Amino acid sequence: MLGIDQNTWLVYEGSPSLFGHAVWPAPFVSTACYIGQLAEWDRASANVTFPTSLLIFREDSFDPVARVRRGRLYEWYSRNPCMWHVQQHPAYTSFSRNVSSSPNALEARGFQEAELLTYRPWVVSEAFLAKQRESVLILGAGTRLTAHNILDVERLASGEELITIRTRASLGVLPELIGASIPERHATLVVDQYEKAASAAFRDDAESVIDRCREAASAALHAYVAAVKPESNIMGKDLSDLADLVDPPNAPREQRRLILGNAARIIARLHAQGKSAERVKRGSDAPSESDAECALALLGKIYRDLGWAR
Repeated sequence: MLGIDQNTWLVYEGSPSLFGHAVWPAPFVSTACYIGQLAEWDRASANVTFPTSLLIFREDSFDPVARVRRGRLYEWYSRNPCMWHVQQHPAYTSFSRNVSSSPNALEARGFQEAELLTYRPWVVSEAFLAKQRESVLILGAGTRLTAHNILDVERLASGEELITIRTRASLGVLPELIGASIPERHATLVVDQYEKAASAAFRDDAESVIDRCREAASAALHAYVAAVKPESNIMGKDLSDLADLVDPPNAPREQRRLILGNAARIIARLHAQGKSAERVKRGSDAPSESDAECALALLGKIYRDLGWAR
């Protein structure tokens, strides 16, 4: 079990019914607001902050190149806070607490009473393991969240679960926009939809990410067509129609913008694929994480092809 001192934020390991020892150097401990299927996440749970968080993640190792973390997940103990007997923490050369007035051998050997927030090891269920590949662990709180794919869960000899996670690969796919290059009349809408798509990459499921990419691509092509073909009637046009305006299928090949048009068409098809009627009609599966990454990459290509991104 893990105990955390609210006054000093020092971390202890052990058990309140037995004794605890200091974890030193102090580990990185993150608030965790959800673990499971992303589609089932109630975003209201993201508003929790420590110490009201029911889950915390203790990081044991981090590979910044591969964006892979390994660590252990703990959940709120039924009794909180708990009184522990802990050894003097090495962070202090001299240390004092309110200790029991009755003399006993434990205090004589250096154990002292401490009131700690207590967390017990999170234990994985068979139902979770069956859907592990589609599950995520969301760290952080409020608007500062990071979604991680769960790569592996191993049972340690201590009974704790060692979880290997990777930051979702979709993060950072979208290029940086060049604000001065976007037509001024529609710049606000373009940037707003761009930011929504980038934000969705952090915390939404595949279908929602694709939906945001479709909206962002539509806003970009709408702004572009309005600037270069002001005579065009683009009100109410969906993404596939806008793709035909920027890349007319019957135009001579040298006049076409094949990459721009086809990038938009693929995003439109990915969006349609997520609709229930389309899935029943074609027998297709729900959009996957790979489909969402594809949509983000295509949206980035649209921005670059328009000359609006670095």
